[in-house]
Amino acid sequence: MSVKQTQPSRKQQAAMWLMIGKQLASSYVWWTMLIAFLVGLVVGLVVLGWGIWPVRWTDAKPASLSDHFSMVPGESRIYKWSYLNFAATTSGTGSMEIAEIAKQLGEGWTVQEITAVLDQMIAQNYAGNTVNLTQFRDALKAHVEGGGQIGPPQATTNQPGISGALPLLLLFLFLILFLIASLLLFRRLRSDKPSQSTVTRAGQTSTMTAEDALIDTGGAVVVPSVSRAAGGARPVEKTAWLGETRPPLTQFASTYAFGDDRYDMSSSIETPGGDFLGECGVGISETIGAGLPEKVTALEVWVFDKNDVRTVTKVLMSDFAFNDPSIRAKLAAKGDAVLAAKGEIVELKTQTLKINARIVDVVYGGGSPANSYFQQVTLELATWSDAQ
Repeated sequence: MSVKQTQPSRKQQAAMWLMIGKQLASSYVWWTMLIAFLVGLVVGLVVLGWGIWPVRWTDAKPASLSDHFSMVPGESRIYKWSYLNFAATTSGTGSMEIAEIAKQLGEGWTVQEITAVLDQMIAQNYAGNTVNLTQFRDALKAHVEGGGQIGPPQATTNQPGISGALPLLLLFLFLILFLIASLLLFRRLRSDKPSQSTVTRAGQTSTMTAEDALIDTGGAVVVPSVSRAAGGARPVEKTAWLGETRPPLTQFASTYAFGDDRYDMSSSIETPGGDFLGECGVGISETIGAGLPEKVTALEVWVFDKNDVRTVTKVLMSDFAFNDPSIRAKLAAKGDAVLAAKGEIVELKTQTLKINARIVDVVYGGGSPANSYFQQVTLELATWSDAQ
């Protein structure tokens, strides 16, 4: 029987990339946090800060003006010097009182900072206005010493306040938030690994996750009508498989139960060293009838190989679906049809991976037509790799 190779569905692709991301994140936690930080920095600073919502300066104070020479030959950007030179000229002509000029200089700097700039301008004989600049400097000093201030009356101080330390404060808060988020991410990744407990049943010891919703009746294990936890991948003891001399890389069980309309199990395939090779899983392929819970008449087993561009799929059909030509034709594009019979082993092979899916048990639901939908299906999946 040939194996159909199809492109993965969007749901399978989303689950696959989610699993890959989770595996990489859990294996390389600090690299993940560093990459997330750098991506956030680029998006926040370059894309948002410089591209979409760049900073636009308005209503700049004289203290915020540039006092540096431009790197472009012949171009001057010493706007602060120009402003102070205009103020000195205004003061020298006597057209405005020194108190009014000091108020229009605005807050954000001290008289010492202003006079330091004026000293530089005087030393360079800026605009040939040395006399006015000197008189203006001395008048500002006398104004402040006489109880006046720089800036408008509502400015309580001319000393640099919190604005100078604000960038450092924001950076510190950002680093604290980043550290907290990193710790929460690390704890989340650690907590995603299910705890295991050992259960003894009829003289046999098996390992199962604490989340497995199985009911121990002293002998047989009964799966409730809706058991999404049982639908996950439950590691089981590795067994010998016909035609295989090597033990499987992984072996796990999964149970679909009637009522689990979101059944979609997937599990990563890794080497003993933790290298990601691919992913495999089981999900609902086809339902019949109307109403809820859905009546599942076919399941699909699939495998994704990171070294292959396609997903290999086979469809496990109920007795009714397998013998219904219209359903067979509808599902033919998904993969080869296989009658879901107890003990049947379904083989899927990719470029470097092999998956064996053994049907452990099949229970049909009641009603008509007979054997048309599953009440419960239990599968065991084992994986091998050429890189073993």
